[in-house]
Amino acid sequence: MISNTLQRSKTATFKFIRTVVILVLLLTGMLVTSQSALSVENTNSMIVDQSTLNWKPLAGITEGAEVAVLSGNPATSASEVILRLPAGYFFPHHSHTSPEVLFWSKGEFTYIADDGTKQNLQPETYLNLPSGTKHSVVCGQEPCLVYARYDKPFDLLLSPASKNDP
Repeated sequence: MISNTLQRSKTATFKFIRTVVILVLLLTGMLVTSQSALSVENTNSMIVDQSTLNWKPLAGITEGAEVAVLSGNPATSASEVILRLPAGYFFPHHSHTSPEVLFWSKGEFTYIADDGTKQNLQPETYLNLPSGTKHSVVCGQEPCLVYARYDKPFDLLLSPASKNDP
């Protein structure tokens, strides 16, 4: 009878210790994961106040378009930039070697596809254009502000105007 009670006690103690060890391992894993996630998040965090951006003319096109680099080096690698266009500005027909991701944050605009199709779009429009997509845009009656991301070095490959370019 004592040996039966002792056996149950050993089994209960073993189960308790096993449960504690599993909990410690789980908690340790969660802490390590959350610490590495925090450190990755902190090293990649970026906050940019638009008033501190360094605006420069965008070379190779009609005067008026300006660009500010947020991250990367457009001349040599992937980059994120902000484009600023004056009201009524016509951005000439062009394409890029890189896919182009755009978020039009301010100003109505007209997107003109290579076949001449025009599409009037509102602010807060997202565009994801594959590499080589020929297009042009016309900024509306107020200045336009556009976020752009390129996976490769930035290039601006001007092409003949579509039949519906202004």
